Amino acid sequence: MHDVGGRTPLAINDRAIALLTDLISLQTVNPMGRPYPGRLPVERPVVEYLERLFAPFGVKTTRQSCAPFHESLLMTIPGQTDAPGSLFESHIDTVPADDWSDRAFAPCLKNSRIYGRGACDDKGSLSGMVLALLQLLESGRQPPQTVWLLAAGDEEHGQTGIRHLIAAERLPIGRGIFGEPTQLVPVIQHKGTIRWDITVRGKSAHTSQAELGHNAILETLPVITALAHYEHQLRAACTSPFMSGPSLTVTMIQGGRTRNMVPDACTISVDFRILPGMDRQRSVDDLFAWLSALNLPLEHSEFQCFAPALSTSPEDPFVASVIDLCRDVLGRTMVPAGVPYGSDAGWLPEGIPAIVLGPGSIAQAHAVDEYVETEQVVQSAAIYYRIMAHDWTSIKTLTMP
Repeated sequence: MHDVGGRTPLAINDRAIALLTDLISLQTVNPMGRPYPGRLPVERPVVEYLERLFAPFGVKTTRQSCAPFHESLLMTIPGQTDAPGSLFESHIDTVPADDWSDRAFAPCLKNSRIYGRGACDDKGSLSGMVLALLQLLESGRQPPQTVWLLAAGDEEHGQTGIRHLIAAERLPIGRGIFGEPTQLVPVIQHKGTIRWDITVRGKSAHTSQAELGHNAILETLPVITALAHYEHQLRAACTSPFMSGPSLTVTMIQGGRTRNMVPDACTISVDFRILPGMDRQRSVDDLFAWLSALNLPLEHSEFQCFAPALSTSPEDPFVASVIDLCRDVLGRTMVPAGVPYGSDAGWLPEGIPAIVLGPGSIAQAHAVDEYVETEQVVQSAAIYYRIMAHDWTSIKTLTMP
């Protein structure tokens, strides 16, 4: 186990456990579009906890209201120069734990694993970044470039925390590290996500004279079939060495009013995952044109999600440097990876390299009895600290072609 903060391995392990269990016990459940009964923002318990934690060091902390009932906390550590700085980001909010609420927020340590909602997604990464930042502050060393830590709100639903930061702050960001459960493997590319609803209109009638109506549910079947055919064509035309091809998934279907009435409307929810390099607007325009050939009365809702892919070049020197730092900490050869899921990292402006990197496995995210290995939390802190303390002025970045 690697030392962080000039402490013994046992001390840093105990500190990581204490920090992570505190964060898990502070409930920050995103309502995910459902009614929210709270008076304060979802993330407020952790925001106040972090403010208290960093207050003795005089760290500049800024609350950012990013959406109704959501907020982020931005922490700023000025660098020795005004060169572009390093943004670290982990999100505060978690998905609900309705199916195991009896124990989800009572963190449990067992066999070097910490169990609880948010253990790996994403409070394990947040703990690692907080530990690294504390090490930087306790050392009395000013980082070569400014370090920002964004404890982001609303990642799980609207990704409004990172979007607000990019739109409102206009920080001179030179590189980004985004905490998500990657098993400490640097992820340089992931898919973009587009979600919306398609409604097919029909005409209602009594089912005793169904011929007088127009069954919207039956008319929806060709739409679902067309989406499957379009996905097949996309996968043949668009490929990536880092991940599987584009996907179109119908995730929900709703239609009909009563058991004895021909349905006059049917709505399907669509999840469209695109590869790095695929333009979001063109992708949906081409799909809509394909569906229009069905000559059905289709209505497309507004997008519930229109998130970009992450497209950091594998040739970017920042990637190579992070790979080296990970190898030094973990003691094994590392190679950059791609993943099919999304993150806040895709929202960094084009030309700024970003890497997704954190403790835990995506297989545990959103699962009952979610957990993270405490050793990985400590190792993540060691990696994050090395990135914070590194002088990046000599590193030139590349953009994806």
